[in-house]
This record gives sequence, C-alpha cells and structure tokens, in this order.
Amino acid sequence: MKVSILALSCLLPSVAAFAPSAGNSRAFETSLLSAVEESTESAASSSEDSKAPLLIRAARGETVERTPVWMMRQAGRHIKEYRDLCKKYPTFRQRSEIPEVAVEVSLQPWRNYQTDGCILFSDILTPLPGCGLEFTIDEKLGPVMDPIRSYDDAKKMKLIDPSTAAPFVAEALKTLRHEVGPETAVLGFVGCPYTLATYLVEGKTSKEYLEIKKMAF
Repeated sequence: MKVSILALSCLLPSVAAFAPSAGNSRAFETSLLSAVEESTESAASSSEDSKAPLLIRAARGETVERTPVWMMRQAGRHIKEYRDLCKKYPTFRQRSEIPEVAVEVSLQPWRNYQTDGCILFSDILTPLPGCGLEFTIDEKLGPVMDPIRSYDDAKKMKLIDPSTAAPFVAEALKTLRHEVGPETAVLGFVGCPYTLATYLVEGKTSKEYLEIKKMAF
C-alpha cells in the first residue's frame, strides 16, 4: 500500500484545477504523493502479505471482513481535549494550518474511538490564500472574505504555488501516516472548484447562493 488517502484521487485534480500553472500543479502532486509514499513504504515493505487499510479496501469494492467505520465530522467540540486545545489556539486557521496542531486535532478522535479512518483536520478553502485571497473563519458564521464579483476583483488573484502556499498539508499528512499505522486509512480533502467559487462570489456561506446564480444565468 503506497498511498492510503481515500480522497487523494479527488484532491489532486481539484487542486490542479485551481493552479493555472501546469508546472506548479505537477510539482505539488509530486510533493504530496512523495510525502505520503515515503511514510508508507517502510510499513508496506515490512511484510509481503500486508493489506491495505480496511476502509481503502472497502472503497475499492473488495470483499472485507466487516463494515469500516469513520465519521464525517470526527473532530470537534464534543471532545474535551479539543475544547482545551482551542483555548491555546483560538482560531480555526491556527488549528488547521499549524502542522503539529492539525495532527493533534486529527488524532484526538482516532485515539478515542479507533475508527478505521483518520481524517486530516483542515478547511475546504485552504488553497485560497495562495491565490492572494485571504479569509477568516468566524466561529458562528463560518468562512468570511471579500467577495469577487467583477473582472477588476478577479485581477487581484495570482497564480498559486501550492508547495509554498500550503506546505503544512503534506507535512501533516506525512506525520499522520506515521502515527496511525498501516491498518488505518488517512483521509484528506479540499473544496472542489465550484465550491470554492461559491465562497469567492458570495463572500461567505449562503442558503440561496443568489450572487453566483446571477453570474451563471
């Protein structure tokens, strides 16, 4: 098992679509894959009979010995350790962009419940600052940013270099792969291009998505 990220096949194309430079996109894919592969090669080579994690085998449609378990919102306020950590790191972006903190938050529910998947604690808007589009995450409102609704607004965007804009992603994934062992799947995620576009145009989460619908129609 060289790559044990269930969402990797979705993650890489989504990030690549957000990177106008083909060279940067390929470099980021290579960097992310290398980080995960490096941390799994020793475990995979230790036994010729070693199996892929249960969750990965189930996702492939293979016959498995039991139903794998993981939870979409695995980390969060229901865990006391997380609430305590929030006092030291009060903003969501601190908790998701400082590698050692993101790793700790990701591991807390896995330690408590021993689920078959360990989900990277992250945010779907992680690529945006690399494009020159800053955002904040309000604990009640969610992500908030200056909306992009005109050509002049769009010209403020810049080409993204993922390896320098979000190096903490690969670092956290690599550490998680070591921590949870070969029997647990490591799950990564990112917002797809249209999801990112809705936040760019609306400037925040929305129930009606009126602004982006007006652009579309």
